[in-house]
Amino acid sequence: MSTFLLTLTILLGSTHTPAQDNGAKLNTFIDHEHAEFKRYSAPSYTEVSGITDVETRPIVSGAGPDNEPANEKVGDELIAADHERQVEDSDTRKRGIEGVADREKLTQTKNEERFHWKPALIQSGILLGIQHGFRMTQKKTRRELGGPFFADWRQSVQNLRGWKDEDSFFINYIAHSLQGGATGRIFINNSDKAKKQEFGKSKKYWESRFKALAWSAVWSTQFELGPVSEASIGNVGLYDNYGPSKMAWGDLVVTPVIGTGVVIGEDAIDRYILKNWLERKANYKVTTKIKILRSFLTPTTSFTNLLRGKMPWKRDNRR
Repeated sequence: MSTFLLTLTILLGSTHTPAQDNGAKLNTFIDHEHAEFKRYSAPSYTEVSGITDVETRPIVSGAGPDNEPANEKVGDELIAADHERQVEDSDTRKRGIEGVADREKLTQTKNEERFHWKPALIQSGILLGIQHGFRMTQKKTRRELGGPFFADWRQSVQNLRGWKDEDSFFINYIAHSLQGGATGRIFINNSDKAKKQEFGKSKKYWESRFKALAWSAVWSTQFELGPVSEASIGNVGLYDNYGPSKMAWGDLVVTPVIGTGVVIGEDAIDRYILKNWLERKANYKVTTKIKILRSFLTPTTSFTNLLRGKMPWKRDNRR
């Protein structure tokens, strides 16, 4: 019996020792894995934000100060930051589009407001033809059509002197002034910017009228001294008499300067008498009376309207 008990005790002791060893090994393994889990299971915010999408809430353990899960707070912050970035991008794109639109509008405006050279030259040529056509009715002009063209033209220009020629007051100061007004108005009619200007203190108005003065001066000089002029066709000034010169400086100054004064005077009449008084009384209806008054009160405007194929009473800034 004692032998049996001794044997049983030995067997139980040998069995208990491996079990303890296995338990110790198991506990060691669990502790190791738990440490590894703790090391990798709590990623920082930087790591999470770097590997997660904006729309995906990162999984972060713990809780915020208001007992709100930390992962939800981080996700909301990311979404808010992304929304703010999208708004900024949208504003940037909007400003860019508006900037491009403004530049295109400015370019379009500049392209629209231009000077139309071809019709301006055609209308000026028609006016020049009418003037020389009238001169051809004069015997003194027809008499000088013969002879060497360039030599007689040069001699006529060389005889330019003094202020007053032998023409009458009406020719020198009325007819030449109307001529200058007509050539200046041709410039205005063919300038998109100039024809929109209304008489007043506007800088743009006076700039446009000074440009009309320059245009009128060029055409006045051409009519007096140019290749298709009184000096070349009919050789006005060819014979230098002891009395008043037939070719004088007065015409070169009076035509553009007083002619521009005629243009400005018609602009003032058109605004204050026609538009703001008579047309207002007629409720701005273009009646027969208004058409007649426009035609006679602004003669150079009416004449140059005909040159461009418009009715004499035509106005570019209103009916």
